[in-house]
Amino acid sequence: MIRYECDKSSLKKTLQNPFIKGFQNAAFLSGGTLISQVIGFVGFLFIARLLGPEKYGIYATVFAFVSFFHLFVLNGLSKIVVREGSRSESDLPSILEKTIGLRLFLIGTAFVLCVVSSFFTNYSPQVKVLIILFSTEVMYFGLDSFLGAIYQTKERMEYLSYFSVLTRILVAGFSILALYLGAGVGVILLVNVFFKGGVLCLNYFVSRKFARFRWNFKLHLDPSIMKPLLVFSLMGFINTFAVRIDILMISFLSTPTDVGLYSVAHEIGREGLMLRNVIAMAFFPIAVKYFAANKLKKHTLLLYGVGLAAVVFFGCVFIYYFGEDLVLLLFKQKYAASGSILKILVFYLPFTFFSLPFATCLQATHNESALLTVYSLTALTNIPLNIILFYRFGLIGIAYSTIIVFMVESLLILILFYTRFRKQGLLHP
Repeated sequence: MIRYECDKSSLKKTLQNPFIKGFQNAAFLSGGTLISQVIGFVGFLFIARLLGPEKYGIYATVFAFVSFFHLFVLNGLSKIVVREGSRSESDLPSILEKTIGLRLFLIGTAFVLCVVSSFFTNYSPQVKVLIILFSTEVMYFGLDSFLGAIYQTKERMEYLSYFSVLTRILVAGFSILALYLGAGVGVILLVNVFFKGGVLCLNYFVSRKFARFRWNFKLHLDPSIMKPLLVFSLMGFINTFAVRIDILMISFLSTPTDVGLYSVAHEIGREGLMLRNVIAMAFFPIAVKYFAANKLKKHTLLLYGVGLAAVVFFGCVFIYYFGEDLVLLLFKQKYAASGSILKILVFYLPFTFFSLPFATCLQATHNESALLTVYSLTALTNIPLNIILFYRFGLIGIAYSTIIVFMVESLLILILFYTRFRKQGLLHP
């Protein structure tokens, strides 16, 4: 059986009841995320309605393009910080100092790639200027996720919620105000960058209560960090093709109006995906500590996975029957096509929730390389499947592709989990 060293005090605290502790973490994050998402949804609702499908399509294109370059920040570094820091919380400051130089280098690289790549697209000059204007958001993303690793490691998830809610209030509130004062897409993007930067500064000063680290600008390429960094980051990079790449592909294949129509359905569906990611974030440090000295009952995760999927599935059925009416009520007739897409698209969510416990435990026990193989296989099918189904069925074809990709991915993760955990002796008979 594989065992992992872990700080005794944090391990004892975790083993008292790991699942209850995990759900407490998830409750903090989910509560904050729910409030944050409600605020963000109100902002999204007003922005989409006031801009209209074409201008909102431009706004969504800029967001999708810049967000794609989040991948080059290699956010797997934050997961490594959490995993290593969870084993020995006293070592967290030194781990942060060892990795901050690399994080800053990756942020700079992602920013430059984003700006340079915009010149090689077929977008209009206006969209290219907006992309360059918004590209500094990559810096916010990289530093925010780095600081977030501190709260995850210390299991102070409430702070992640506080900053998320504050950011949404400021960005959504001032974006709506700007639109009513007659502002366009460019001003809304600047509002987004400005207030995210302000909250990031506050975040940094608060984080020093839990871990004080020096800004070490030296590029520290520790082999013990680089390998899992590349694996975790490639997982994020490849898994992005399942959802985020869809908007980007539509922007290349079709018109800004089509981007706007699909983006409305995509954003509503993504609310569920973000909740899934919050739960995974809450349980990751718990899983690391738990498997330091414990095995798992054979069918425990299967029950959790099925339970999560069932709850989400019933929510999707509700949206299937009432989603079109909901979209018409909130976004009016000009977004009617978004409702037809939404009622189908949401059915990828049960598969993502089903695979959540298995993927989290695989990452916590150094099985991320095998998980990368699964994500690679599904990513290889997503892009050509998007193109084929888009030309066969139109925008709804992108939704079909997403469902197929997540269904296959969840089944492969299930098989991988039981294969690996039996081999490593981490399951009770």
